[in-house]
Amino acid sequence: MRRMTIGSRAKRLFSDTHPVRALAAALALLATLSVLGAWYGHHELARLSAQVARLDADLASTTIALAANTAQTDAISATLSSEKVNVAGVSSQVAMLAKLQSLDPELLAKYSKVYFLNENYVPASLTTIPDQYDYFSGKTLQILPQVLPHLEAMLSAASSTGVALYAYSAYRSFDTQVALKKDYVVTFGAGTAGSFSADQGYSEHQLGTAVDLETTGMGGELTGDFAKTSAYQWLTDNAYKYGFTLSYPPGNTYYIFEPWHWRFVGIQLATYLHNSHQYFYDLDQRYIDSYLANIFD
Repeated sequence: MRRMTIGSRAKRLFSDTHPVRALAAALALLATLSVLGAWYGHHELARLSAQVARLDADLASTTIALAANTAQTDAISATLSSEKVNVAGVSSQVAMLAKLQSLDPELLAKYSKVYFLNENYVPASLTTIPDQYDYFSGKTLQILPQVLPHLEAMLSAASSTGVALYAYSAYRSFDTQVALKKDYVVTFGAGTAGSFSADQGYSEHQLGTAVDLETTGMGGELTGDFAKTSAYQWLTDNAYKYGFTLSYPPGNTYYIFEPWHWRFVGIQLATYLHNSHQYFYDLDQRYIDSYLANIFD
């Protein structure tokens, strides 16, 4: 038996010549089409809704995974940053240790009746102070080469303000200090000589970082009157900028007040001493040693 499609059925109905039957057939067809359309629309809506639900689920899953990956990336970045800081810290410590190994540990030690330098101690190298900064003509004064630029800068700065400052004495060997102290003992007596001149091995001059400074109009002698000069006042106000500090201020327990005697300790330590109104021998040796690595910076 042959099946009739909706199209063939509609064709047959509309070919019917009876108007009532044709209208009824048309209405029946429209009802059928309406039911079929509603069913198809509902089916498509259900399919699309299910698809949207799956996409929402996939998106939520992807968002969670992305958040997890972002958190993991942030954690890795934080770890890397921390490791970089650690590496930088280690590198800094290694660099500082390398600097310390290259420096003479005696450079910031206290002497002056505290620590002793034996007769074999000589700085690793010495350089001659140029004649323009030397108080004497034809006398060779030596100092550490790393200190010389600081000394030259200080004396030049003083000169630019109209203050005349010159190096009167600098490095002295153990044997030179022996001879000098003997001369002072003969001239002034042991008690008086001991108040202003160090015994051999206790002189800061043996380090090659200390200088005695002189100005014009003093008769070529180092005396307490130097403290009354504009040169001394200039040093008090400015020497720290170049790394120098007064070793034996008024009231110190080592020697008489020596306004002419200045020791290079590095700009950082000298600045600290100046700003805190302290002197080198006021500080604990362990604290002083913390400045050694940067003494020539």
